[in-house]
Formats: sequence, C-alpha cells, structure tokens
Amino acid sequence: MEWLKKCWKWFWDQSVFNKIVIIGLFAAFVPFVLPTVVAWFRPTMIHVGVAFYTYERGIQPQGMNSLYFFERRNLVTDCSIRREEQSVPSGRAKAPDPQAWVLIKLLLENVSDRDITNLRVGVRSPAINQTTQLLTAPTLAAMGNKEAPPDVKPLYVISIDKIPDASSVVVTLKTVMDENLRDFIYVKRRPVTIQVPYVSADQFRQYPPIVSRTNAVKMLNREGVLRTGDDTFADEKLQVTMLPLNESDVKEQEASYQVLSRAKTCSEAEAGVW
Repeated sequence: MEWLKKCWKWFWDQSVFNKIVIIGLFAAFVPFVLPTVVAWFRPTMIHVGVAFYTYERGIQPQGMNSLYFFERRNLVTDCSIRREEQSVPSGRAKAPDPQAWVLIKLLLENVSDRDITNLRVGVRSPAINQTTQLLTAPTLAAMGNKEAPPDVKPLYVISIDKIPDASSVVVTLKTVMDENLRDFIYVKRRPVTIQVPYVSADQFRQYPPIVSRTNAVKMLNREGVLRTGDDTFADEKLQVTMLPLNESDVKEQEASYQVLSRAKTCSEAEAGVW
C-alpha cells in the first residue's frame, strides 16, 4: 500500500506533458498484459496456439519442360517446410490451376476435465478477408463467419459445437493470396499478425485468451495426428496427370498467376520458428 502511495505521489509531481505520456504508455500496455492477469485470477479451460503458413501450387518453365510444384512455407520466417515438384515435357500433363493461399492454423486445447460446448473464438488478422474459409476435420462440427461489430474492425468468428475434455482440435482459416495480400507480405514486408479478442462458451464467460506462438512444423505434425480423413492441404500430393501417347499436346495458356519468390532453405529446427 505504501508503494502505491509513493507511485501516486510521483505521478502527480510530474509535468502535464509527462502525465499524458505516462497515461498513453499505460493504455497501450494494458491490452498486452490483460490476458495474463485474467489467467492468474481465473484459470482458463481453453489454450490457444497459432501458426502461419503460405501454401502455393504453381508451374514454372524449365527449358522444354514444365516444372509443377506445391510448397508449404512458414510465413513468419519464409522457410520452406515441404516442397514437392515434378518436371515433365511441356504440354504433356494436366495439373490443378496455380494459386497461393495464406493459412492461419489455430490449435484449441481443452485443458479441463469437462466438455466445452458452443465455443466461440473471435479472430482478427490482416490475412483475413472476404475469401477466407474455415477448414476443419470432417468429424468436427464447426462453422465460421465474418462479423462486423459497431466501431471496431471486423472479426472472423469460429463456432465449435463441442470439444471433449482433455482433447484438442486444429482449425484452419484459408485466404486466397490476392494482389493486396501479396503486396502486404512480400513487397512491403509487413508482418502478418493475429489477435484473438475473445473466447466464450457455455462453461465460461467471454474473455481475452493468451495466444501462444506455436512452432509451424509442430503444428502440422499435431494436426496430422488429430486429423481423421479430411481433405486439407497437409496430406496433399502433387497431382500431375500425364497424357496418353495417342493424345495431342495440351496448349498451355499464359498463366495469370505469378509464382512467389523462392522460399529460403532452412534447417528443420529453424523452419518452424517464429
């Protein structure tokens, strides 16, 4: 109590300008420490981890051949996590159209001994726009939609019917890499961030959770363990279909999609870090 009195006296002894600066710094600092303070006084039932990825499939000319590839890279470090490629004679293969996406993966862990029902997770990020889709395992009853509360930036809200006690799920927000997002990430080199303003459920009131930075490689491995037969990117194979010899060459149209610059080759330990 004596310490608080001294701090209060020190504050009032400052000039008006210093008081404004101190109040401004305090107001900016509070949102960062609020989740931790809440966790101290009220242990949480849900832990939230996050990792960012860029997923790309593309075609590159290679002399008389065409190089088909897909690659998953850590968006934070721009390290290649997995790349698969196949070189075939030009015009002799069919493959999915080239495209790139930004993937936000959220690990939601129920650390309690009770089921969590009607879980709602609000997510805000520059990597979310009108094209964002929610991907989950087919066994997980979940949905996502974009909401625009008054006077604040839009939220993407994930709703999950149930997470059993002492279990985890991984959900993915997939957003098409359009020109605006490409410019934001690879031209202006601005960091992609994520905010989780709140979580709520039948078992607890709405509160801001602590969001942990999850190693990207570990997130993929965790998702692979939890997944049960869904069709998300983690298990995708390079799908290049060769034409029979009696079929004529396919006329390759000029692609409108521009392949991203080559990702860095990193060690396994570095590839998934933030």
